[in-house]
Amino acid sequence: MSAAKQQYHGFTSKLLAAVLATSAWMAAPTAGHAQQYPSGRVTIVVPFAAGGATDITARVLAEKLSDSLKQAVIVENKAGANSQIGTGHVVSAKPDGHTLLLGTSSLINNPHFYKTPYDASRDLRPVAGVVDVPVFLAVGPKSTARDAREFIAAAKAANGAMNYSSAGAGSTLHLASEWLKSNAGFNANHIPLRGSGPAVAALAQGEVDFSMENYGPALPHMQSKRVRLLAIGGPARFPNLPDIPTFKEAGLPDSDLSSWFVLMAPAATPDSVVATLNEKVNQILQMPDVRQRLQGLGLAPLGGTAEAMAARMKEDAAKWGTVIRTAKVTVN
Repeated sequence: MSAAKQQYHGFTSKLLAAVLATSAWMAAPTAGHAQQYPSGRVTIVVPFAAGGATDITARVLAEKLSDSLKQAVIVENKAGANSQIGTGHVVSAKPDGHTLLLGTSSLINNPHFYKTPYDASRDLRPVAGVVDVPVFLAVGPKSTARDAREFIAAAKAANGAMNYSSAGAGSTLHLASEWLKSNAGFNANHIPLRGSGPAVAALAQGEVDFSMENYGPALPHMQSKRVRLLAIGGPARFPNLPDIPTFKEAGLPDSDLSSWFVLMAPAATPDSVVATLNEKVNQILQMPDVRQRLQGLGLAPLGGTAEAMAARMKEDAAKWGTVIRTAKVTVN
C-alpha cells in the first residue's frame, strides 16, 4: 500500500472512531436521564389547607414514595380559589414528574362554576387514582329515622321544610344531596358552609336535618352519638362500616356518589415517568399499613391504571354535569 493510501486509511479510521465516540457521548445523557427519574426532590401539591383528608392522604403517599423512589418527596399546600391556585401552579410546572398534584373532584366540577385560567382536562394528565371518598347520608338528633327508607318518607312528609348542610355550594357533597333529592322525590333547603367540619357540626347541633357527608368529619360526632349514618352513596358497603346499606338497598337507583383523590401531572409529562409513578403508587396502596390508615379515615384505596382513572373522570364529569344543570346549581 502506498504511503498516500496508508495516510488516507489512517485518517478515515480516526474520523470514524471520533464520530462513534461523539455519538455515544451524545446518546449517554438521554439514556441516563430516562433512568435517573427522579433526579431530585418531588413535590406533591395539595390545593387545600393542611390538616384535611386531602393533605393527610398526600402525606401518607409522600412518605412511602420517598422510600420507593429513593428521593425526598414533600407535600406543599397551596390553598385558595376552590383549588384553582394549587392546580394552576402544577399546570405551569416543568413537565418532568417532579411537581405533581393531588387533585379532587373539583377538577371536573370547577369548570361549571368558574372561568379557570387553565383547562384541567387538557393541561393535566392522571397518574393514578389514590382513593375513593365515599359519601353517606347522615342525620342528627332531630331525626328519628332508623334507615334511608324512613328518612325519605319523613322528608317527603315535610314538604320542603327540611334543610341540609354541605361543605360549600358546588362541592361534591352538595351535588350528592341534589342527587338524593331528585331521585328520592323530595325538596329541602340548602345551607352551604365552609367545609365539612362546620357542616357536620351544624348537623350534630340540630341546626339542620341532614347532610351528605364523608366518614372522617362525621366520626367524632358519631362517637358522641350526635350523628348517625343511614346509607352510603356507592355500589357496595364500606369495609369499615359493613352495617350501613347502600342507597340501592333502600330502593334508589344504583349509584356511585363518591368523590376521589387522584395524582395528576402536567400534560406533557413523559409516559415513562407516568408509568413509573403509577407502578409505585399501586404498590403503596397495597401495603397493609397504608390501607388500614386510609380506611380508618373513611377512604377506600383505589389504584389501577392511569387510563382507567382518565375514563372514570370523564364519566363523573358527565354525571355531575347533569346534576348541576338539572338542579341549576350555582356558587353565587
